Amino acid sequence: MLFISVDDFFDKVKKISPLTPEQEKSLGLVKDAVAREKLVLGYLPTVAAFVRRAPKDIQTLNTVYECISVSEKAVDGFDFSRENARFAHHLCARLRQCITKCIAYR
Repeated sequence: MLFISVDDFFDKVKKISPLTPEQEKSLGLVKDAVAREKLVLGYLPTVAAFVRRAPKDIQTLNTVYECISVSEKAVDGFDFSRENARFAHHLCARLRQCITKCIAYR
């Protein structure tokens, strides 16, 4: 998905409905590109929330794409077969690190 500006990103993400825990688990257990893409898209509202809470001078398209890249890596590195493991917790920790890194390198 391409975005023209940060506001365009926020507008497009508003239309995405969040994933339920059952959808998250079933998509995570399927190891194909379509399921991976659905997981990344399903968690774009979480990415938007983290970017929105970042300082104003950090809210750039570079930060948006960096956070999306982090969410893709989080999907690839998470073990969805573990019981009681929530991907959202894993993703939030990764996004916090990403935003902190973006603040440090501004």
